[in-house]
Amino acid sequence: MAIIWNAKLALQLLRQCQPIIDIESAIDYLWSKLNTYQLLNLYQELFPIEWEKSQSEIYSENNGHSPKELEFISLVNEHLFPIDDLIIETAYEERLYQIPVSPKGIDWQDEEEGIEALRTGWQLLLPLSKSGRWWLETVEGTQGESWYKCTFGYSLKDITHPEKINLKLLKKLAFRATSPINAFPIALALLDLETDNIWLDQIACSESYWSRNIELRPWKLEEVKFLTHQWNQATQLLNQAYELIEWIEADPSTNFSHILALWNLTLDLK
Repeated sequence: MAIIWNAKLALQLLRQCQPIIDIESAIDYLWSKLNTYQLLNLYQELFPIEWEKSQSEIYSENNGHSPKELEFISLVNEHLFPIDDLIIETAYEERLYQIPVSPKGIDWQDEEEGIEALRTGWQLLLPLSKSGRWWLETVEGTQGESWYKCTFGYSLKDITHPEKINLKLLKKLAFRATSPINAFPIALALLDLETDNIWLDQIACSESYWSRNIELRPWKLEEVKFLTHQWNQATQLLNQAYELIEWIEADPSTNFSHILALWNLTLDLK
């Protein structure tokens, strides 16, 4: 058995040796090996128990990821932060030389669906956010204001412009309010892409998935820990915001009036 295993290992090692015919192929070879060592080192560091139990092959039969590397990428997706399914599928054929950070925030500026794809609660909040107000007044022009008034019964003129609101005071007032109203500033930050979170502040809108604006980060331990921390924070912010959205949608007329009351209170307390 030992002889068979050694022979198998020897064949795997031989497959790793590629003929270097020019500088470009040499650079590609070195990059792929560096990527392999990075991923396997991170696997051992971040998932030591799974590493010990794993029976997957370390070496690949081509320039793509080995079964062990793909196993690690799946573990990252399951336990640390999300890697889109389409990206994981392509990893079977093309290497992930860097960590893909796909937008996970509120994508309401999608070219195909736009604001109509948003849930009702988010739509109601649009004129209270800076980017949402700009979109309704500038991009959509009179159609944006007409759509909002016909849909919800409010004229944009009746809702104080975000630029006139003291955001710091709004946050203080919201913090004192009960849940879920206290998540109101979080919802606005999500709409305006101002959460200071790498997962939530990217614009995802594009003509196709592969042309989306996906940020790339290096496969380094500190980066993985940073992205994990950011994702944990992102899920908390999203959960709080969606509690607010569900509350608004439960009784839009009454509950949005409470939001507007808090909004206008910042003007009275100036």
